[in-house]
Amino acid sequence: MKLQQLHPDPQLEQNRIEEIEHLLRQPSYQELRPCIGCDKPCPCSQSSTCTCMCGPDCEHASLAMTSDPERFPIEEKIVALVFGFNCLRVCPPYWSCEGHRFPNGDLYRVPQVWFYSRSLIYPKMIGDYVFKLEHNKTIKSHWHICLAYADNSLETGFCIEPNVKVIEKPDLQVLQQDAKCIADNLVSGLKSIAQDYLTKYKQHQNN
Repeated sequence: MKLQQLHPDPQLEQNRIEEIEHLLRQPSYQELRPCIGCDKPCPCSQSSTCTCMCGPDCEHASLAMTSDPERFPIEEKIVALVFGFNCLRVCPPYWSCEGHRFPNGDLYRVPQVWFYSRSLIYPKMIGDYVFKLEHNKTIKSHWHICLAYADNSLETGFCIEPNVKVIEKPDLQVLQQDAKCIADNLVSGLKSIAQDYLTKYKQHQNN
């Protein structure tokens, strides 16, 4: 049942446009290293800023993206998705899990990444992106964006994870493969959606 429509808020709309444009301006990982604090010398020139070795398969990524590399390196099956969030540069990830089973094989933790976002438009676009992947059958399970615990009470945390409530028989390997598929085109997919948002907004303004 339809209840009510929000009144237009020109300032909010302008803020959203600026946030979308901010995302579109972010450099790729080929232009600027995405892992905060990474100073590993590259193989081509021994530079600490060269990006020739950057990518989700970088052997240092699992250590460079965690706050405690000795005890908690990023797990292998989720490292690509954490890397993808770092590459966005607007939704910093702060917790991840590749998913785990009980000894009897039952799933007790799903693959997931928790991330901060100071804008509500970014989680919305990420939700649109994973919906499109599901619709196109690029991923096999239903994933969603939900609120997550955040240490800082003034920040808002979000989580991207499979919605096991609507998955009849969750298979960890399938879910981990979905996480990899989501990671593969996260940045380009989100920037495509961002550009689409701007186009539709301008069309609406001209009507």
